[in-house]
Amino acid sequence: MAGSSIYTGTALQLVDDKNRVSIPAKFRDAVIDNTPPERFKKGPFVLMGQHPEAKCLIAYDQGYVDAKLAKAAAGDNDPAFNVLRVIAGGAEEVGFDSTGRAVIINWMKEEAGITKHAFFYGSLTHFEIWDPHTLLAATDDQAAPVLKRICRNLMQEKNIL
Repeated sequence: MAGSSIYTGTALQLVDDKNRVSIPAKFRDAVIDNTPPERFKKGPFVLMGQHPEAKCLIAYDQGYVDAKLAKAAAGDNDPAFNVLRVIAGGAEEVGFDSTGRAVIINWMKEEAGITKHAFFYGSLTHFEIWDPHTLLAATDDQAAPVLKRICRNLMQEKNIL
């Protein structure tokens, strides 16, 4: 049975020339905890796709999918988020190794505008992956001001702003 770990916290990671980025340890631990072990026959993975409302990526585990499917089956679908469409067609299984290293699929990287860095932001049931400069340029209805402040602070700490 999958666990009920949540996604909290932030991280700013380097994206290399091969589109590889390291998913933060607490995020990948939550993915593993929330996904039944039999789903990892070929190794651990996270489901990743374009966020339906913001210019970033959204990543989630099997538990997130199961909860959304149960909600839809109960007739409680959230049309504004259009989750079932995102889960069904806009997401891919992205494998990661023991250090969390994963390859962001090229079209996803381009859609989110991700270049040299990726800002990870936990959103309880899933996590978001932003290009830091795209996030800083986003309107407040696309990204809460706190996201921008945290990202800006991490960028300053790493001397990339």
